[in-house]
Amino acid sequence: MSATLPAAESVIHPDAATVRSLAADSIIKKYVIAGVATSTIPLPLIDVAAVFAVQLRMIQKLAQLNGKPFAEQAVRSTVTSLAGGVLGYGAGAAVAISFARFIPGIGTALGIASLPVAVGASTFAIGRVYQKHFDGSTPVFFDLSEPKVAEYFREQFDLGNAFVARTKAEFKAARDTPAVPA
Repeated sequence: MSATLPAAESVIHPDAATVRSLAADSIIKKYVIAGVATSTIPLPLIDVAAVFAVQLRMIQKLAQLNGKPFAEQAVRSTVTSLAGGVLGYGAGAAVAISFARFIPGIGTALGIASLPVAVGASTFAIGRVYQKHFDGSTPVFFDLSEPKVAEYFREQFDLGNAFVARTKAEFKAARDTPAVPA
């Protein structure tokens, strides 16, 4: 018996919204990894500014994907407000961790251990919030006085923490696996 290909009519084609959603997930994951890598820059404040630039670029890419306008100034204030609501001190916490790198030993360890995880989780959450906004599934989503926005950001921040931990474990496992000669 020979295997036959399914008829063209029976092949399932995803709709545009599904394709956009998958593309958005890919963009977000790419920029989470870029944000984590950028957060390891050993120069206080330069690392925070670079991470913010990565997050702005991610949002710009998500806007392009969804055919929406990108207003940098509005995005800057929204990102700062969202991160501040979850991280407690927002950009202040990132700046403090960044400056802690000046303290030999413990400051460096604190910066290396905590900033990449916080950056990865917040980048993930920011990307998911903006994708939800851009895909049009929520009416007037960016009224920051709405508790739903902060609640959704917190949920996505927790998912972002899990994503960063999983990705870190996968990289570590890949690095620690000995190469098998061909």
